Amino acid sequence: MTTLEKLEELIYKGFKETDERIDKRFKKTDKRIKEVAKQLGGVTDSLGRFSEQGVLAAVKRLFSKRGIELNPLYANFEAHLNGDNMETDIIGLGPECAVLIEVKLRLRQADVDEFLEKQLPRFFHFFPSFQRPVLYGGAAGMSIDQDVERYAYKQGLFVLGQTGDNVRIINDKNFKPRSFASAPTNLLSKRKTK
Repeated sequence: MTTLEKLEELIYKGFKETDERIDKRFKKTDKRIKEVAKQLGGVTDSLGRFSEQGVLAAVKRLFSKRGIELNPLYANFEAHLNGDNMETDIIGLGPECAVLIEVKLRLRQADVDEFLEKQLPRFFHFFPSFQRPVLYGGAAGMSIDQDVERYAYKQGLFVLGQTGDNVRIINDKNFKPRSFASAPTNLLSKRKTK
């Protein structure tokens, strides 16, 4: 074997060993990233559940002050129908109405739009046993993006937010909630075909 061939072999062996070390490091790094992502997911899920529980604890009292008696209350319901599913954060039932509340740690306009377009119109379809003449919607956030409170209010949603260490309905006393129960059923079929 010539000197040049030995040198080529040493270089090849060095590159191979370096590639193996890099590959091991990438695998370790990838594994660590997955572990951190899983931990962060658990933290954000826990914060979300904490937010939901804070709102849930206040809902009955807050809506009662507005003349809307809710009993029972349900948290984190899920329904499956024809291969589709719907998850809810808080459902309150009264004799004449149902209230569906979406809870976010940070409430953004996109959350409100999705709630208006995907949750409220399909609610009684997925939960027919909760059918009432009136369906109100509510959007809650521990933090609410600028102008989202006003936007949700204009859409006819109750807006619940954090003030100090309490949750309150932010809407003023003149607020007239919109009933989402009267949405035409053909809206549902139009949305499903898109």
